Amino acid sequence: MSKVLSVNSEVKPLRKVIIHAPDDGIEIVTPSKALEFLYDDIVFLARMQEEHFIFEQVLNMFLGEENVHDTQDMLREVVLLNEQAKAELVDAVCKLEKESDKTREKLRKLPADQLVYTLFTGILQQDNKQLFSPLPNYVFTRDIGAVINDHIVICHARKKARSRESILTRTIVNYHPLFKDFVENKRVIDLTQEGDEIKIEGGDIMVYDNKTLMVGCSSRTSSKAVDFLAEVLFKKNVIQNLLRIDIPKKRASMHIDTIFTQASKNEYVVFAPLVMKEKKMKLYHYKKGSSAEITYPSLKDFFLKMNPKTEFILCGQGKAPFDEREQWTDGCNLLAVKDGVAIAYNRNAKTHEAFRERGYNVVDAETVIEAFQKGIIQPDKMERTIISIPSTELSRARGGPHCMSFPVERY
Repeated sequence: MSKVLSVNSEVKPLRKVIIHAPDDGIEIVTPSKALEFLYDDIVFLARMQEEHFIFEQVLNMFLGEENVHDTQDMLREVVLLNEQAKAELVDAVCKLEKESDKTREKLRKLPADQLVYTLFTGILQQDNKQLFSPLPNYVFTRDIGAVINDHIVICHARKKARSRESILTRTIVNYHPLFKDFVENKRVIDLTQEGDEIKIEGGDIMVYDNKTLMVGCSSRTSSKAVDFLAEVLFKKNVIQNLLRIDIPKKRASMHIDTIFTQASKNEYVVFAPLVMKEKKMKLYHYKKGSSAEITYPSLKDFFLKMNPKTEFILCGQGKAPFDEREQWTDGCNLLAVKDGVAIAYNRNAKTHEAFRERGYNVVDAETVIEAFQKGIIQPDKMERTIISIPSTELSRARGGPHCMSFPVERY
């Protein structure tokens, strides 16, 4: 039997992760279509790819290349080795995109590399044709799913621009060998099959510990989806508690990981105007087997109730206008690769100062990678470090390192 994958923390050492390198589809996004594709601006693809490659190199350094999985490679493996999966995938995409039977047959006959390229970018290379819309948001793999303890959730994107993402993700989860144990032991919770009211994205899902899950109710995640997920997870004995966090339905706070993420066991980097102040967000604590809801004045109060040792590192040092500016450029959106070591965007200078004030080293990724290659540093020996990656173009896509990663194993 394959090893059981599990995630019950945001800061335990990251062992396996799924990413998606920016693809050619991003270059198709025009100024007039940017908002439709959920981008605030058009990006320079070549530079965005360079920045993402540095992010990937840091992950390779900590996890090993064999444990950093790209969705393009995963989907290619599936369609190359499984004709049934390939046929189901093409049928589902053609149905969604309202393509003809002729197009369906053409796609079925494509070699694996070309089919996967078309499914992500929308470009049919052999005809030099834009067949359907690209998927520029797939670079944010956090949103496609979540591993919660020993179960995996396939998320259901709310926006039309991300509809095809759900089909690709479902195919990868159901057929890729990495997820064999989840499928064989019925540990897959597929929210894409639960109707239009059940919309949820992974940026709104965070594992507090092995008993407690935090889920945001946002512009991307419906309250019915949160309630449904709680019911399913309680029934399956996956968790004992769920905290629903009702955040402002604004572009700046599209998911809960835009307003806080965890850097270490006892530390969160937070956007103070929402997290630290009372009555800025509604919070409901659901407990398995109890109809009573516990509420908290603020998210800060919840964290301190759960762990009195919790400390808060303020985005932009908690000072206007830097807090708002750096929250917009994902100053709160860090990916912890281990307890006290996290990847962040380099452009959020005031937030980095806040980390330094707490005793963290802040070092640029290129320096760390070079030192690792020369054998000067060992990743497993690093402590209290923020690794900053270039982010001129990545940040313009409105998502940080936390957004660009789908952890499937931590221990």
